Order: sequence, then C-alpha cells, then structure tokens
Amino acid sequence: METVLVVEDNDIVRESIVESLCMHGYSVLQASNGLEAIPLAQQYLPDIILSDIMMDGMDGYALLNELQKHPETALIPFLFMSAKTDFEDIRFAMNLGADDYITKPFTPSTLVATIRTRLTKQAMIQSVLHRKIKELTENLAYAMPHELRTPMTAIMGCADLIKRNLDPLNVEEILMCSDLIDSSVRRLYRLIEQLNHYANLTLLEAEQATDQTAVSRLYSQLTMYAGDTIAEFITEEASRNSREEDIMLEDGIGNVVLPIKPYYLEMMLREVLGNAIKFSAPKTPIRITLSRTSQGYSITVQDYGRGIPAQHVRNIAAFRQFDRQQYEQQGVGLGLALVKKIVHLYGGTFTIQSMQGLGTTVCIVLPCTVPDRYSNRANGIE
Repeated sequence: METVLVVEDNDIVRESIVESLCMHGYSVLQASNGLEAIPLAQQYLPDIILSDIMMDGMDGYALLNELQKHPETALIPFLFMSAKTDFEDIRFAMNLGADDYITKPFTPSTLVATIRTRLTKQAMIQSVLHRKIKELTENLAYAMPHELRTPMTAIMGCADLIKRNLDPLNVEEILMCSDLIDSSVRRLYRLIEQLNHYANLTLLEAEQATDQTAVSRLYSQLTMYAGDTIAEFITEEASRNSREEDIMLEDGIGNVVLPIKPYYLEMMLREVLGNAIKFSAPKTPIRITLSRTSQGYSITVQDYGRGIPAQHVRNIAAFRQFDRQQYEQQGVGLGLALVKKIVHLYGGTFTIQSMQGLGTTVCIVLPCTVPDRYSNRANGIE
C-alpha cells in the first residue's frame, strides 16, 4: 500500500483529501504545515507528498526546500496544490523542484489520477535505476576479477621464476620477466586511474546541478595550443603502438585555445585513439580530423576495424565491454564512459557511428568558449 503525506492547513480541505485517498486504497499521513510535515516525511518516507503553498509556520516552498536538503527525502515526489493559478506562480514552484502542480479547486478523481500518474512514473524510474544497478553489478563482477587477476598472476609468476632460478637465468630471460612485470603493473595502474577518474567525474556530475563553483573548477585550466597538444600526443601513441604509418592527422584549424584541462583532453584522446588502435588491424588507416563546426571544435577519429554493434553504441556505460566473449581484450569498459562524462561536463557532444566489419567513427565536439556563468569564476578567464 502506497503512503501519501498530505500537508494542508485548512482542516476541512485536508480531511476531504484524506478521505478520498483512503477510499482509493492509499495509506495517508497528514500535517497542517511544513513544520509538522518534516518529521513525518523523515520517519515514514512516504511515496508521495501533497502540499499546500500558503501555510502558517512553514509554507510549502520552505517545506520543499528543507526536504531537498536531505538525501533520504530529496527524491520523494512532491506535488503542490494551490489556488494560485498564475503561470509565474506555477513556474516558480516547478523551478523549486516540484514534480507537479494541482490548482484548487480540484475533484477527487483529478487528484487521484495525478497521484497515480506520478507514482507510476516514479516506479518506472526506480525500475530503470534498479536494472542499471543490477547490470552494473553483474558487469563489474564479470570484468573486474579477470582484469585484476591476469596482471597479478603475471607479476607473481615472474617474481617466483626469478626467485627460484636466479643463477640459471640469462640476461634475455631476466629482461623478458622485467618487461612482463612492467606491462602488468602499467595495466593495473591504468585500471586504478580509470576507476579514480570515473568516481571523481561522477561526483562532479552530481554536484553540477547544485554547486556551480564545483563546475567552474573545470575551467581553471585551458589548453593553450590545442593543435600542437593533440599532434604531439597522437605521434607518441602511434610510435608506442608501432602504428606510425597508419595514423593520419588532418588539422584544418591549427592552434586554438580550448576551455578544457589539457589532462582531460589527453584522456579523451587516449581512450578514443586507443580503441581505434586496439580494434583495427595493423596496416589499416586511422584518420584523425580536427575542424571547426557551428557547435565548436571537432575531433573526429575514424578507423576501419571490426566496428561496434548498434545496440552497444546506444548503451555505452561503465564496466561494460563489447563482445568480450568473442574477443579477448583488456579493460573493464570504462574508456568510452569516461569520454562521455568529460564531454558532457564541458557541454560538448559525443557521437559514434559504426558498422560491424567496416569500422567506427567517433566525433567529439567541444565548445570554444567558457560558458558565461562560469567565465568570471574561472581564474579570470573571459
């Protein structure tokens, strides 16, 4: 049975609402103002709250504001009911975070229908959230043990080999063990870095709606020579992966100043270019194109590898890899999820076009200017 908290200072109106809701099978809590409602909401965590606006003691606006300060009550659906019918009043209430607004007078059937609609939507949101949590848990349980166990096994094996056969080992064998240990440690380090960045970006994403100073820190650093930065990074990655002849850079802009931390720009390039290298065969081209569009600075990476199935493109998420059962690969699927988060935080766009067997094209578009609401806060950036 769903619980409704009704907050109304008019006793007759409140009793009428309570009676109607009880007749339709709801469990009802009641309060005459916001001060009475807060402890009830915190103790019983109702499924939905109906509140009048103009009340003595604490009005509906103050009640909603107070409930939103606490995680346990912030997400409870909140409906205002009021005789104030001006568009400005309704818009003000919705901007505060109300989920709906019912104008008085209303019929019992209208009230019940509105509650049902809102509870159905809330149930759908919860269902989607639970499904995503379940999927995340399953993907993490599948990928993480393998990704941790593989390099650790290599490190322990090499250490044991050296310890047991120190004298008989020749220089080549020691170098081979050293290289394997080095690559395994780097693999673990990369995983830890990805997890750390994903957690930090998720936290910043959550703070974005309520703390503009947190977001303004994104613009505390600029990439002053974007063309040179990208070209230097691409050259290093091509050399490190022995793909110098495959990677072609077309820069139609030259050096520009981008309002993004150089570290985040390189992180995005590392993930996108890394995927292009990983999923395309040597001797096949990888094209990187830098251009300016009406939306901003565009970075396009195109490969001619195995491609990504359409359903996977639509569902890029952390801890999800594409076709791991069919192809042996490293990582836990954080790469493109990181790119997506960074682009979103900076107000850009991130698109993927891919056809299986023909290749993938990834396009990142970043704004060329700092948003006005952050420009004066970002260390004097104009």
